[in-house]
Amino acid sequence: MTPRILVYLFPLFCAFISLGQDLPDGRKAQAAFEKAQKSWQARQIPEALKWYEIVTELDPKHYPSYLKLAQISELERDAIKIEKYYSKVIDLKPLDTQTAAAYLWLARNRFQKEKYDTAQYYFEKALKLYPEQSHLYRLTDQYIQSSKFAILAKQRPLSISKESVGETVNYLQTQYFPVLTADNETLIFTGQTQNRNENIYISNQKEGIWQMPQSISEAINSENNEGTCSISADGSTLVFTACNRQDGYGSCDLYLTKKEGRDWSVPENMGQTINSHFWESQPSLSADGHTLYFASDRKNGFGKKDIWFSKLQNGVWTKPINAGKVINSTEDETAPFIHANGQTLFFSSNGYPGMGGFDVFLSNQIDTTWSTPLNLGYPINTVTDQVGMFIASDGSRAYYTDDVENNGNSKIYTFLLPAVLKNKITTTHYAKGKIIDSQSKQPLRAAIKLVDLNSKQVVSNYQSDAQNGTFLAVLNQGNEYAFYVDKKGYLFKSLTFSVQDSLSTIDLLIPLESINKNKKEILHNIFFKSGSAELDDRSLVELTKLSVFLSQNPELKIKISGYTDNVGSDETNHQLSKQRAENVLKFLVTQQIKPERLLAEGYGKAMPIAPNDTEENRQKNRRIEWSIQ
Repeated sequence: MTPRILVYLFPLFCAFISLGQDLPDGRKAQAAFEKAQKSWQARQIPEALKWYEIVTELDPKHYPSYLKLAQISELERDAIKIEKYYSKVIDLKPLDTQTAAAYLWLARNRFQKEKYDTAQYYFEKALKLYPEQSHLYRLTDQYIQSSKFAILAKQRPLSISKESVGETVNYLQTQYFPVLTADNETLIFTGQTQNRNENIYISNQKEGIWQMPQSISEAINSENNEGTCSISADGSTLVFTACNRQDGYGSCDLYLTKKEGRDWSVPENMGQTINSHFWESQPSLSADGHTLYFASDRKNGFGKKDIWFSKLQNGVWTKPINAGKVINSTEDETAPFIHANGQTLFFSSNGYPGMGGFDVFLSNQIDTTWSTPLNLGYPINTVTDQVGMFIASDGSRAYYTDDVENNGNSKIYTFLLPAVLKNKITTTHYAKGKIIDSQSKQPLRAAIKLVDLNSKQVVSNYQSDAQNGTFLAVLNQGNEYAFYVDKKGYLFKSLTFSVQDSLSTIDLLIPLESINKNKKEILHNIFFKSGSAELDDRSLVELTKLSVFLSQNPELKIKISGYTDNVGSDETNHQLSKQRAENVLKFLVTQQIKPERLLAEGYGKAMPIAPNDTEENRQKNRRIEWSIQ
């Protein structure tokens, strides 16, 4: 799943140190040193080790021989000897530039053992011996910052209690990269069998218990490896990684498949726009399936592996864009996960201060700008690699892979997200249900659009399932939405949602009316100033929607009917309802809808659709309807 970190072997920093002609004292020592050098150059490692040890016995202060002995011990991965010889190197020449390798090895060794204060001490010693513009200087400075961060993080641990999702799910040799649908009822993950075959598995939750995982589909899983997948909130679109396929463009490519009813389509390579001859992997789909984040080592990035994204526009994926230098460091960023709210990005990085290896970070998008990545802290992040975090749509629970306690056999764990992190995430709720024909009751495939009434921006697009008419749409906490359902040959349906803490799930059965005479719908997103016929700005979304519908159906004539509640006199209510209907008509005329196609009537408190006994019911009665004439 992720590259392992060698705890003791760090040849990157110290391999093949160039030694001068600093000869040991005494003829015997010099002769032994010459034999050691010849053995080393001939790559006769055991012989070289023997002669360098003889040199140090004859001349206990011979600095170059201790450096060579440390190098050889690194090649042999003998941590005890590495520390012994590097400690001697430091004793002999603490300020020599070549001693930086000794400090750095000891620092990394202590860092991996979570002795961060000692690690910081050694890193700072090494830093003074590197040129300021060098790569090793920058890397060592990063480790100093990580040591400082880790010291504070361990002093202020987050209160979490991780638990396995259960042996029913964790039954394979290893399993990782969990993802869930927005209703938290379907878990999908990558699993690896004992013969190292990777496939995608699915488990459904019934009465709070995860059921036995099954292969997601014969159309998806093959004799090749499939994994690291992402699914849209409604479970209808799946993007996954597959490597070394005949139709691939690079080492690993992204593939897409769609679900209708219970069946998945044959996966298709996402094409050269998304995939390149480089490595593309670890996809994350936005809730509506219209934005794709992924990791790649393609050119023109900021580091080695970067996070990129692409948008689905008019059925075509756009050219991927780098997520930017706020997200991407000069090292590796992998495993992006865009939360269901579409604003919070989680990802793994080894390029920012952290606990060691890959840590998980969080960044929120405001307009087009990402906030400075936030390390999730200890013990979510530890000295080992943390990759593949998934946060439930309501922000309450995290799912991730951990192999610390399982001898390298990764299992899926979950924990409740601490309040300090949950408060940084806009939580989401969801509307789910079914769209049907009002007369035949047959399910319909229809387009669903969510519009933020305040910003007047389309925030999500969905479609109901062609076979069963079901849908699931994500709603962000604290937003007020217009919800539109469209299908050719039918009146569009408008609903309104104001998402508050008390709301968790909206379950809807939405009947669509065919375009026939006397068919009518309520315009749920028409708003007026209190006690006035003046249209509120939030009404522009709905009014524009109605004008577009009329433009697309030029043969239709409609009647706009205004209604009030029972508060006030009959005459006042009648006039108010008529003025409101007329103001809707006037707006449509400004949108080039011919006046002769429009009729406005006011009915006051007549024909209530709910008893006028509560403010909520009275609000239902204060409405604008439109009907086909």
